[in-house]
Amino acid sequence: MLFLYILFIGLICFPLIGGTKTSHASELFEDEFDSSTLENLWTIIRENQSDISLSENPGHLRIISKAEDLWQINVNNKIKLLRRGPHGDFEIVTKMTYDPKDKFQQAGIIIYEDEENYVMLTRQKDDVHNVAMSRSISKTEGSKSSATSLTTIYLKLTKSSEGLSGAFSINGESWTTVDHISGIHFKHPQVGLVGYNAQQKTTVNADFDLFKICAVGGEAASAVEELLEVSKYGKSIHIMAMLMVGFGFLMVFVKKYGWGSVTATYIAVSFVIPYYMFLKSKGLFGEAAEFQIDRLILAEFCAASMLIAMGAYLGRLKMSQYIIAAILFVPSYMFNEWIMLDHGMGLIPKGKLIDTGGSIVIHQFGAYFGLGVIMKMTTKEDFPKSIDSDKISNQYSMLGSMVLWIFWPSFCAAAAEASQMVTAAINTILSLCAATISTYLATTLLRKKIVIEDMANAALAGGVAIGSSCAMTTPKASLILGFIAGILSVIGFAIIQPRVQKIIKGIDTCGVHNLHGMPGILGGLAAIFMVGSAVPGLQIKGVVITLIVAAITGLATGTVVSMFGHRKDSYNDEEEFVVGAH
Repeated sequence: MLFLYILFIGLICFPLIGGTKTSHASELFEDEFDSSTLENLWTIIRENQSDISLSENPGHLRIISKAEDLWQINVNNKIKLLRRGPHGDFEIVTKMTYDPKDKFQQAGIIIYEDEENYVMLTRQKDDVHNVAMSRSISKTEGSKSSATSLTTIYLKLTKSSEGLSGAFSINGESWTTVDHISGIHFKHPQVGLVGYNAQQKTTVNADFDLFKICAVGGEAASAVEELLEVSKYGKSIHIMAMLMVGFGFLMVFVKKYGWGSVTATYIAVSFVIPYYMFLKSKGLFGEAAEFQIDRLILAEFCAASMLIAMGAYLGRLKMSQYIIAAILFVPSYMFNEWIMLDHGMGLIPKGKLIDTGGSIVIHQFGAYFGLGVIMKMTTKEDFPKSIDSDKISNQYSMLGSMVLWIFWPSFCAAAAEASQMVTAAINTILSLCAATISTYLATTLLRKKIVIEDMANAALAGGVAIGSSCAMTTPKASLILGFIAGILSVIGFAIIQPRVQKIIKGIDTCGVHNLHGMPGILGGLAAIFMVGSAVPGLQIKGVVITLIVAAITGLATGTVVSMFGHRKDSYNDEEEFVVGAH
């Protein structure tokens, strides 16, 4: 059996060795469309209503713009081929051949922040043939054009600290400026190609021969990009410390299962990170993604959610069963992540769920997945057993809690935009501070004395709850939310947990429902009141869907894992470890 597990892991990880080409597309990129397939980092919007082809005119990318109704003429209904834009100043250039015959036929390049903020430079036909630079900035629209009859044309959009400029050229060297717009500051723009056709009985082909992104300012722009990557790397290491040391030692409060806790943590993290990255590279649930620092951080988020789930059934699985659970957890997590963040199944518009630090996607999902598992992985013999701890095991658990506390701001800030990272980190610290104080007050009032397990766990509830809104709220709101989260978590450990365990007939070893489940829901819903751009219906939908997906996939995983048997002696290292010789 052990050999089969090792073979399975080897088959998964082998393609990762020396396999995938790394690109710095956001810094400098050029595509001459000579391949038969698009490079992975392109995202196609509205592919179902218009066509893209790399074969109809070899060496070119063809956008076949089909007829649309006049009422559909806005940027969100045009076909768009987008990729991430670089930080700092940059320009995008395309060479295309396009011959519009009627009004409302248009193709060109775009810098796109969201549906209300974008700038396009397109070759089109209105009353005359022209190049038009059109924009929508915070619902304010405008356009300026310059006449030309060129059918093969170069288009260029330049983003700088002074604003955005658009120009066209016959040869890519001498440029004619169409317009300059001052005061535009996109935070995280996407760039790419766009085309549409509002004539009912015509089809127009736009053939793109070239698309490139250049950093304006050369070495300075590259240096900024590199510094941001280094910053993300630092946060990824902080998150790794949380996973290995923080979560690992937080769970050693079980006196006789300390070795099992840290070993299971070691194995789960080491398995989940490459497994997630491999599945992501293959395009499971969404576009295929390269191996880069952003993907590593997302893989670490998945590993964190896995460890949260593992806390529910800690001590009642054989070590090999933790691996089986992880095999099933990762695609389940990715499925929910796809729905929440990438418009999977069309349920939640991309980018509209407010969940920067993962209150919903990471914490809530992990907690309720774990509860689903324990419904199948708790035996009648487990209920009478006490989960013993002592002074030493609880001191180690407090060490793990403090490591998590210290690095939690990096966890929340890692997924934030560069301009929001400091805000996210400060709000996270304030929320953790408030939760720590309220935990002390709540445990003293409810328990009459301080319970160390409350301090080790509920003090972290502020970090869980602030995750959704950390990058977009105020310090005052962060303090209030953290204070409420600490109290809620203590109430969970003191009052709610026994009732929940009785209902689901399962034992939540680490109380993940109290630390991650309820505070995760609280944070996801609190964003409705804390973030001005939050859409209440979408936040509620995100919480409900995540709860359902997590519980169902967790229950299914528990069913599969139970087929491999149960531990004879729960919460005891001696069943699997050589103990006597030490």
